Amino acid sequence: MATAVAFVAISAAIAPWLFSPAALIDAVADQLQGSSGLYVVARGRTSFSLLPRPSIAVEGVVFADRNGALLIESNELHGDVDVLALLAGRLKVAAAKLVRPRALIDFDKRPVGPPAAAARAAAAKPATLEAAAADNVRFGTVSIVDGDVKIAYRGRLYRLQKVNANFDWRRIGEAAALTAAFDLNGERLESILWVARPGALLRGEQSVVTSRLDGSLFHFEGQGLAQLGANARFEGRAAAAADSVREALKLFGVAAPLPGPFNDAQFSAQATLATDEAHFSGARVFVDGNEFRGDLDFRKVGGRPTVTAALQSDFLSLRPLLADAPPLVDSDGQWSTQPFELPDLAGADVDLNIAVGHARLGRLKIEDAAIAVTLRDGAAEFAITQARAYRGGLKVRASITPGTDGLALRANAQATAVEAGPLFWDAYGKPVLAGALNATLAFDGFGDRMSTLMQSLNGRANLALVDGEISGIDLEKALQGLEKRPLSSAFDIRSGRSTLDAASAAIKIENGLAEISEGDARGPDFSVAFGGYAPLTDRRLALKAIARKTASADKTDPSAPSIAFDVVGRWDDLSLGLDTQAFIRRSDAAAPLLTPQGAPADRGPPRQ
Repeated sequence: MATAVAFVAISAAIAPWLFSPAALIDAVADQLQGSSGLYVVARGRTSFSLLPRPSIAVEGVVFADRNGALLIESNELHGDVDVLALLAGRLKVAAAKLVRPRALIDFDKRPVGPPAAAARAAAAKPATLEAAAADNVRFGTVSIVDGDVKIAYRGRLYRLQKVNANFDWRRIGEAAALTAAFDLNGERLESILWVARPGALLRGEQSVVTSRLDGSLFHFEGQGLAQLGANARFEGRAAAAADSVREALKLFGVAAPLPGPFNDAQFSAQATLATDEAHFSGARVFVDGNEFRGDLDFRKVGGRPTVTAALQSDFLSLRPLLADAPPLVDSDGQWSTQPFELPDLAGADVDLNIAVGHARLGRLKIEDAAIAVTLRDGAAEFAITQARAYRGGLKVRASITPGTDGLALRANAQATAVEAGPLFWDAYGKPVLAGALNATLAFDGFGDRMSTLMQSLNGRANLALVDGEISGIDLEKALQGLEKRPLSSAFDIRSGRSTLDAASAAIKIENGLAEISEGDARGPDFSVAFGGYAPLTDRRLALKAIARKTASADKTDPSAPSIAFDVVGRWDDLSLGLDTQAFIRRSDAAAPLLTPQGAPADRGPPRQ
């Protein structure tokens, strides 16, 4: 009997809307407009159903805000009606569902205002009875099924497809939650936004906010205190992870102005976010197998993004930082003829400073290094401002400026008291030299590929070696036996090693040709004068040298016995060339075997 009475009461309450679709549309529109602050127009049929629970259905509903920044067109709107309000003769939609809506949100126009009920809460002064009353207003739940949303922001258009969302905000002063899943540029993303005190947040007060965004390419989450209004900001913990940072940023139309692939990335920090700027302190970054700690800043200066970072790392592999560098050598051992294809790094300015305990590039190692990477308008500069390398000091600076016909390269380096033996072993896999190496190098060039770049190379270099040795040639033994056993000296010189008290040379590079001059080396009882050329374009060396026996370390006798030799060949396959006839002429036994000039040709080898 109670059920029958309730049914009759509800039927009597809804009779005006059951028999008057226009009245139902007006009632629904008035309620939705009063709660959302949007203009509502129903273009299709409207129906009211009591079972299994009171509900309404409206076809062809359009929502629009007064600023023209928001427009929603939905094929259908389904709403659950509040029974208690219905018994009181009022139509109140407690939960609304939009089916296949199409929305356009234009943030480049005047901003979309908050819902009307929320706007009233925002207009109230904090900690007043007016604010408490506004927070107590019931709001409701809105869900979206298979929606399509276009968002215009700063000249870009983002499209969210297959949107399924639920916005649960039962009361203005109570917690609000938004959960959504959508496709963005072919990537399925899921998001959660939870606000503890949305009413206070709208009034410019702080509120705890939690957000999360997940996809197959990346994951992001943040939790902290948020504030809206003129001093809008967020302070809290932020964390993110991505298989590829570049691919993740591409989803949002952002190019990563960073050197390296930036794969397998993880990030966590204490974040402070405000309009056009973000600061991350105590950050921990794992990327490309490297780990960093420090602070990062992102700003927009004149509309241009700027990234500044001061990081520390116990161990750093430099190879990922140079992953975008073009190949140096082809498979045939010649300079690469592949055109440079550098990434577009003009999207932002970057200042990256890294303090490294140990760093490695291939087999080369440095310690206690200060590394700086800078990008300005697409031009990149890499510098090792200070470092310990092989028990010595090292400084390197290189800049690349892309142009329409190629890139301009400038570089300089300085090595102080570097142990040449371990350096050459790690660089070439051969113990070519040993000793304390001091060197300065500066060069520049221009080209669209490595081969043309080397053809245009110009520069200078100075080398000096102290207390060292050279492998593969024994000048001391060869000179000592030159007078008594000249033929043996020709074999002795090709083995062992020579001790060097000091050695130096000057190199001048013009249009890809290096001229080696002022070459001088001194050992315990010998001296070597050398010079020659190194065609950089062919990766070859042609060096001529004369070694003489000396009575003391600082005096050379021009009449003393000497050995002339050449060092020639490709850089990775050098060979020692000797004047064999000079050794034979010094031998009393072998000299007659040589044919004098003008004599008839030999009729055959002499008998044994």
